[in-house]
Amino acid sequence: MREEIRVLVKLQALDLWLEEAEKLKKALPQQIQEETKALEEAKGYLEKLRQELKRLEMERRSKEREINELGEKVGEKKGRLFQAKSNEEYNALAKEIETLKGKISQLEDEVILLLDRTEEVKAQEDKAKKDVQEKEEALKKAQAKAEEKLRDTEKTLQERRKERGELSTRLNRRTYQIYEKVRQNRGYALVQAQKYTCQGCHMEIPPQVFLEVKKGEALIQCPFCNRILYYWEENQE
Repeated sequence: MREEIRVLVKLQALDLWLEEAEKLKKALPQQIQEETKALEEAKGYLEKLRQELKRLEMERRSKEREINELGEKVGEKKGRLFQAKSNEEYNALAKEIETLKGKISQLEDEVILLLDRTEEVKAQEDKAKKDVQEKEEALKKAQAKAEEKLRDTEKTLQERRKERGELSTRLNRRTYQIYEKVRQNRGYALVQAQKYTCQGCHMEIPPQVFLEVKKGEALIQCPFCNRILYYWEENQE
Protein backbone atom coordinates (compact mmCIF):
# COMPACT_ATOMS: atom_id res chain seq x y z
CA MET A 1 0.00 0.00 0.00
CA ARG A 2 2.91 2.38 0.70
CA GLU A 3 3.91 2.01 -2.95
CA GLU A 4 0.35 2.84 -4.05
CA ILE A 5 0.44 5.96 -1.87
CA ARG A 6 3.63 7.04 -3.62
CA VAL A 7 1.93 6.47 -6.96
CA LEU A 8 -1.15 8.41 -5.81
CA VAL A 9 1.00 11.35 -4.71
CA LYS A 10 2.65 11.47 -8.15
CA LEU A 11 -0.70 10.99 -9.87
CA GLN A 12 -2.29 13.85 -7.96
CA ALA A 13 0.66 16.15 -8.74
CA LEU A 14 0.19 15.31 -12.41
CA ASP A 15 -3.55 15.90 -12.26
CA LEU A 16 -3.07 19.29 -10.61
CA TRP A 17 -0.55 20.25 -13.31
CA LEU A 18 -2.90 19.08 -16.04
CA GLU A 19 -5.75 21.14 -14.60
CA GLU A 20 -3.59 24.27 -14.52
CA ALA A 21 -2.38 23.61 -18.07
CA GLU A 22 -5.97 23.31 -19.32
CA LYS A 23 -6.82 26.59 -17.58
CA LEU A 24 -3.86 28.20 -19.31
CA LYS A 25 -5.04 26.93 -22.69
CA LYS A 26 -8.43 28.53 -22.10
CA ALA A 27 -6.92 31.75 -20.75
CA LEU A 28 -4.65 32.39 -23.76
CA PRO A 29 -7.49 32.99 -26.27
CA GLN A 30 -9.12 35.27 -23.70
CA GLN A 31 -5.95 37.35 -23.55
CA ILE A 32 -5.99 37.67 -27.35
CA GLN A 33 -9.64 38.74 -27.21
CA GLU A 34 -8.75 41.45 -24.73
CA GLU A 35 -5.91 42.71 -26.94
CA THR A 36 -8.23 42.64 -29.96
CA LYS A 37 -10.92 44.53 -28.07
CA ALA A 38 -8.40 47.18 -27.01
CA LEU A 39 -7.29 47.58 -30.64
CA GLU A 40 -10.86 47.89 -31.91
CA GLU A 41 -11.62 50.52 -29.27
CA ALA A 42 -8.51 52.47 -30.28
CA LYS A 43 -9.52 52.28 -33.96
CA GLY A 44 -13.03 53.40 -33.08
CA TYR A 45 -11.68 56.42 -31.21
CA LEU A 46 -9.40 57.28 -34.14
CA GLU A 47 -12.30 57.09 -36.57
CA LYS A 48 -14.35 59.34 -34.27
CA LEU A 49 -11.58 61.95 -34.36
CA ARG A 50 -11.39 61.73 -38.14
CA GLN A 51 -15.12 62.31 -38.43
CA GLU A 52 -14.79 65.28 -36.09
CA LEU A 53 -12.07 66.75 -38.31
CA LYS A 54 -14.31 66.37 -41.35
CA ARG A 55 -17.16 68.09 -39.52
CA LEU A 56 -14.92 70.95 -38.42
CA GLU A 57 -13.61 71.43 -41.96
CA MET A 58 -17.12 71.46 -43.42
CA GLU A 59 -18.30 73.95 -40.82
CA ARG A 60 -15.26 76.17 -41.40
CA ARG A 61 -15.75 76.15 -45.17
CA SER A 62 -19.44 76.95 -44.72
CA LYS A 63 -18.60 79.97 -42.57
CA GLU A 64 -15.87 81.09 -44.98
CA ARG A 65 -18.38 80.94 -47.85
CA GLU A 66 -20.81 82.95 -45.77
CA ILE A 67 -18.07 85.49 -45.04
CA ASN A 68 -17.38 85.82 -48.78
CA GLU A 69 -21.07 86.23 -49.56
CA LEU A 70 -21.47 88.90 -46.87
CA GLY A 71 -18.32 90.64 -48.14
CA GLU A 72 -19.86 90.81 -51.61
CA LYS A 73 -23.00 92.33 -50.13
CA VAL A 74 -20.90 94.92 -48.28
CA GLY A 75 -19.16 95.85 -51.54
CA GLU A 76 -22.48 96.09 -53.35
CA LYS A 77 -23.99 98.31 -50.67
CA LYS A 78 -20.88 100.50 -50.52
CA GLY A 79 -21.32 101.11 -54.25
CA ARG A 80 -24.89 102.15 -53.65
CA LEU A 81 -23.83 104.69 -51.02
CA PHE A 82 -22.63 107.07 -53.71
CA GLN A 83 -25.92 106.71 -55.52
CA ALA A 84 -28.06 107.50 -52.47
CA LYS A 85 -30.56 110.23 -53.25
CA SER A 86 -31.23 111.22 -49.67
CA ASN A 87 -29.61 111.23 -46.26
CA GLU A 88 -32.15 108.68 -45.05
CA GLU A 89 -31.21 106.25 -47.82
CA TYR A 90 -27.50 106.86 -47.16
CA ASN A 91 -27.85 106.29 -43.42
CA ALA A 92 -29.92 103.14 -44.00
CA LEU A 93 -27.26 101.69 -46.32
CA ALA A 94 -24.50 102.63 -43.90
CA LYS A 95 -26.34 100.87 -41.07
CA GLU A 96 -26.81 97.74 -43.20
CA ILE A 97 -23.09 97.78 -44.03
CA GLU A 98 -22.15 98.00 -40.35
CA THR A 99 -24.54 95.15 -39.54
CA LEU A 100 -23.00 93.01 -42.27
CA LYS A 101 -19.48 93.87 -41.06
CA GLY A 102 -20.52 92.83 -37.56
CA LYS A 103 -21.73 89.46 -38.86
CA ILE A 104 -18.49 89.03 -40.81
CA SER A 105 -16.43 89.81 -37.70
CA GLN A 106 -18.41 87.30 -35.67
CA LEU A 107 -18.01 84.64 -38.34
CA GLU A 108 -14.26 85.32 -38.55
CA ASP A 109 -14.00 84.80 -34.78
CA GLU A 110 -15.91 81.55 -35.13
CA VAL A 111 -13.55 80.44 -37.94
CA ILE A 112 -10.56 81.12 -35.68
CA LEU A 113 -12.15 79.02 -32.94
CA LEU A 114 -12.76 76.23 -35.45
CA LEU A 115 -9.12 76.40 -36.58
CA ASP A 116 -7.95 76.18 -32.96
CA ARG A 117 -10.26 73.24 -32.32
CA THR A 118 -9.01 71.60 -35.53
CA GLU A 119 -5.43 71.82 -34.29
CA GLU A 120 -6.43 70.25 -30.99
CA VAL A 121 -8.23 67.37 -32.71
CA LYS A 122 -5.31 66.85 -35.12
CA ALA A 123 -2.98 66.51 -32.13
CA GLN A 124 -5.39 63.98 -30.62
CA GLU A 125 -5.55 62.18 -33.99
CA ASP A 126 -1.75 61.88 -34.14
CA LYS A 127 -1.71 60.44 -30.63
CA ALA A 128 -4.57 58.06 -31.50
CA LYS A 129 -2.73 56.88 -34.64
CA LYS A 130 0.32 56.06 -32.53
CA ASP A 131 -1.88 54.26 -30.00
CA VAL A 132 -3.44 52.15 -32.77
CA GLN A 133 -0.01 51.24 -34.14
CA GLU A 134 1.21 50.24 -30.68
CA LYS A 135 -1.87 48.12 -30.06
CA GLU A 136 -1.51 46.45 -33.47
CA GLU A 137 2.07 45.53 -32.59
CA ALA A 138 1.00 44.37 -29.14
CA LEU A 139 -1.69 42.14 -30.68
CA LYS A 140 0.75 40.61 -33.15
CA LYS A 141 3.24 39.85 -30.37
CA ALA A 142 0.49 38.47 -28.13
CA GLN A 143 -0.78 36.22 -30.93
CA ALA A 144 2.71 34.91 -31.69
CA LYS A 145 3.44 34.36 -28.01
CA ALA A 146 0.08 32.64 -27.45
CA GLU A 147 0.56 30.34 -30.44
CA GLU A 148 4.03 29.36 -29.21
CA LYS A 149 2.74 28.85 -25.67
CA LEU A 150 -0.16 26.73 -26.93
CA ARG A 151 2.19 24.54 -28.96
CA ASP A 152 4.53 24.05 -26.01
CA THR A 153 1.66 23.44 -23.61
CA GLU A 154 -0.04 20.95 -25.90
CA LYS A 155 3.21 19.06 -26.40
CA THR A 156 3.79 18.87 -22.65
CA LEU A 157 0.15 17.94 -22.08
CA GLN A 158 0.49 14.94 -24.36
CA GLU A 159 3.62 13.83 -22.51
CA ARG A 160 2.01 14.27 -19.09
CA ARG A 161 -1.19 12.50 -20.14
CA LYS A 162 0.90 9.56 -21.30
CA GLU A 163 2.77 9.59 -17.99
CA ARG A 164 -0.56 9.74 -16.14
CA GLY A 165 -1.85 6.74 -18.03
CA GLU A 166 1.22 4.75 -17.11
CA LEU A 167 0.88 5.72 -13.44
CA SER A 168 -2.78 4.79 -13.27
CA THR A 169 -2.00 1.26 -14.48
CA ARG A 170 0.17 0.79 -11.37
CA LEU A 171 -2.91 1.16 -9.12
CA ASN A 172 -5.48 -1.51 -8.47
CA ARG A 173 -8.90 -0.78 -9.87
CA ARG A 174 -10.61 -0.09 -6.52
CA THR A 175 -7.91 2.37 -5.40
CA TYR A 176 -8.08 4.24 -8.69
CA GLN A 177 -11.88 4.43 -8.58
CA ILE A 178 -11.81 5.83 -5.04
CA TYR A 179 -9.16 8.36 -6.06
CA GLU A 180 -11.14 9.54 -9.09
CA LYS A 181 -14.43 9.77 -7.18
CA VAL A 182 -12.92 11.86 -4.38
CA ARG A 183 -11.00 14.03 -6.85
CA GLN A 184 -14.16 14.82 -8.77
CA ASN A 185 -16.00 15.76 -5.57
CA ARG A 186 -13.19 17.48 -3.65
CA GLY A 187 -10.82 18.89 -6.25
CA TYR A 188 -7.91 16.95 -4.84
CA ALA A 189 -8.15 13.48 -3.38
CA LEU A 190 -4.98 12.99 -1.37
CA VAL A 191 -3.97 14.87 1.78
CA GLN A 192 -1.51 14.36 4.59
CA ALA A 193 -2.51 13.46 8.11
CA GLN A 194 -0.44 15.39 10.63
CA LYS A 195 -0.79 15.55 14.41
CA TYR A 196 -4.06 13.65 14.31
CA THR A 197 -5.52 16.17 11.86
CA CYS A 198 -6.68 15.85 8.27
CA GLN A 199 -4.89 18.54 6.27
CA GLY A 200 -7.78 18.70 3.82
CA CYS A 201 -10.72 19.58 6.07
CA HIS A 202 -8.59 20.31 9.18
CA MET A 203 -10.78 18.11 11.34
CA GLU A 204 -9.24 16.02 14.13
CA ILE A 205 -9.29 12.36 13.21
CA PRO A 206 -9.58 9.50 15.76
CA PRO A 207 -6.22 8.27 17.13
CA GLN A 208 -6.78 4.75 15.83
CA VAL A 209 -7.43 6.09 12.31
CA PHE A 210 -4.26 8.17 12.50
CA LEU A 211 -2.24 5.13 13.55
CA GLU A 212 -3.63 3.12 10.65
CA VAL A 213 -2.64 5.95 8.28
CA LYS A 214 0.90 5.93 9.71
CA LYS A 215 1.20 2.19 9.14
CA GLY A 216 0.32 2.67 5.48
CA GLU A 217 -0.94 -0.88 5.15
CA ALA A 218 -4.44 0.05 3.93
CA LEU A 219 -6.19 2.82 2.05
CA ILE A 220 -7.64 5.10 4.74
CA GLN A 221 -10.09 7.90 4.07
CA CYS A 222 -10.88 10.85 6.28
CA PRO A 223 -14.15 10.12 8.12
CA PHE A 224 -15.21 13.75 7.56
CA CYS A 225 -14.23 14.75 4.01
CA ASN A 226 -13.52 11.29 2.50
CA ARG A 227 -10.12 12.35 1.17
CA ILE A 228 -7.44 9.67 1.10
CA LEU A 229 -5.07 10.16 4.01
CA TYR A 230 -1.35 9.47 4.04
CA TYR A 231 1.48 10.05 6.46
CA TRP A 232 4.77 11.33 5.14
CA GLU A 233 7.83 11.69 7.32
CA GLU A 234 10.45 14.31 6.41
CA ASN A 235 13.15 11.70 5.76
CA GLN A 236 10.76 9.49 3.80
CA GLU A 237 11.44 9.29 0.07
